[in-house]
Amino acid sequence: MLGLLLRVVLRPGLVKPCRLVKPMSVNILPERSSHHQDNLPKLPVPPLRQTFERYLLMLEPLLSEEEMDHTRKLVKEFLIPEGVGDRLQRSLERRASNKENWLTEWWMQSAYLDSRMPVAVYSSPGVVLPRMTFQDRQGQMRFAAKLISGVLDFKQMIDNETLPIEYLGGKPLCMDQYYQILSSCRIPGPKRDTVVNHAIGKVAPTHITVVHNFQFFVLDVYNSDGSPLTVDQIYMQLEKIWNSSLQSNKEPIGILTSQHRNTWGKPTTTSSRTRQIRSLSVLSRRAYSRCV
Repeated sequence: MLGLLLRVVLRPGLVKPCRLVKPMSVNILPERSSHHQDNLPKLPVPPLRQTFERYLLMLEPLLSEEEMDHTRKLVKEFLIPEGVGDRLQRSLERRASNKENWLTEWWMQSAYLDSRMPVAVYSSPGVVLPRMTFQDRQGQMRFAAKLISGVLDFKQMIDNETLPIEYLGGKPLCMDQYYQILSSCRIPGPKRDTVVNHAIGKVAPTHITVVHNFQFFVLDVYNSDGSPLTVDQIYMQLEKIWNSSLQSNKEPIGILTSQHRNTWGKPTTTSSRTRQIRSLSVLSRRAYSRCV
C-alpha cells in the first residue's frame, strides 16, 4: 500500500521512524542526454613518433644537455622499426578499437584507486557554495533541507537521463561522468581501492547518510511510492537527527575516511563483527552524504 511513512533508519543509535505527509511528485520533461552518446568519437591513439616528439620537447627545459642526449638515444632505440615501440603501439591501438575510451580504466586506477594517500584533501572533489548568513540553527537546517531536495531533483534527472547535454564549440560532450556521481562509493582495499556504483543494481539506494557530532544517520528520502520527500519533510527529519545527536562523546568512526587507505582498508576487510559489516554496507550504499 502507499505509505505515509518516512523511516529515518538508524543502525544502533539513530533516530526513530516518524509519520509524514505524502509529498507531491515532480514532473520533468524528458530530453535524453544519451542521445548523442553513441555518436561521440572515441579517444584517439596519437601516432607513436608524434608522442615522442612532444615527450622530448617537454623534457628540454627540465634536463641538462647531457641528460637530453641520453634520453634521445633511448628514444631512438625505442622507435626502431618493428621494435618494442611499434609492438606496444599496435597493442594500444587494438585496445582502443575495443573500448570507447582506452585510457579511462588505466587513469582511474593509476591516478586514483592505486593511491594510498588519504582521500580527503588529496583526492576528494569538493563544492564551495556562496557564503550564507543564517539567523538561527533552524535557518541552517532549512537550507540543508533545500540542498538535499535539490540533489534529489538532480538525481531524478540522472535516473531519467534527462540532464541537459553540455556542448563545447557546438559539439556535444560526453555525459557519462554525471552518472557516476551519486550512489557511488570508493571502497578501501589493502593495495587498491574499488569503486561501486549501487545505482546500477536491481534496487537503487533510497537513503542518504547525515553526519552530526561524529554520528551517522540513515535517512530515507523517498516514500514507499517512490516520490521524493518535500523540503518540509526533510527539514523535520534533520531536526530530529540534530536533537538525537547532541552528545559528542561518540566514537568518531568518520575519521577512518581521512586515514591512509591501507589503514582504512583493514576495518572493512578484517572486521568479524556482523553489526559493523552491516553498518558499513548501509553507509556505502547511500545516494550521498550530508554533514550538518
